[in-house]
Amino acid sequence: MKINNLNKKLWVVTLLSAFSLLTAMNAYAEEGAIRFSNNAFKQVVSKAADGSVQYDYVEPGLVLPDDVILYEIVFENISDQDVSNIVINTPIANNSRYRGSSATGDATVITFSVDGKNFASADALKLKDKSGKTWQAKPEDYVAIRWVYKKTLKPGEKGKVTYKTSIK
Repeated sequence: MKINNLNKKLWVVTLLSAFSLLTAMNAYAEEGAIRFSNNAFKQVVSKAADGSVQYDYVEPGLVLPDDVILYEIVFENISDQDVSNIVINTPIANNSRYRGSSATGDATVITFSVDGKNFASADALKLKDKSGKTWQAKPEDYVAIRWVYKKTLKPGEKGKVTYKTSIK
C-alpha cells in the first residue's frame, strides 16, 4: 500500500515538472523572441486565531488528492524588437481539474477547450453526447486554456498568466 501511494505521489511530482515542457511547446510568438518560465506552487491554507484565512503558495514537493496547484507562466521579450501576437496554450494535466474562474492574465483574452483543439469563452463551451444532446461544459471538463496577449511586448518587458487546478 505504501509503495502504491509513493508511486502515485512521484508520478504527480513528475507530471508537475513536465508542465514546463508542455507549456513551452504550445506557446506562439516570433521565434526566439520570447522566453517562457513556468512555475507550479502548492496552495497552503492557514487559519489565524481570529478566524481569518491566509493562502500561501510553496514549492509543491509532495502533492496529494484535493491539493490546489497554482501554475504561473512568465513570458519575457528577449529580442530588441517589439513582439505582438503572443499566444499561450496550456493543457490541463490529466490528474487534475481546472478550478473555475482561476485563469488570469493582464491584457489577455482567455479561452478554454474541452477537446484540446477548439477554444471558446467559458459560457460558449458545450459538450455533446452520442445522441446529439448538448449541455454547458463545466470547469472540470476543460482540457486546455489559451491566452492571447492583446498588447505589444517591448524589449525587456514581461507578462504573466496563471491558473489553478485541483489534484484528482
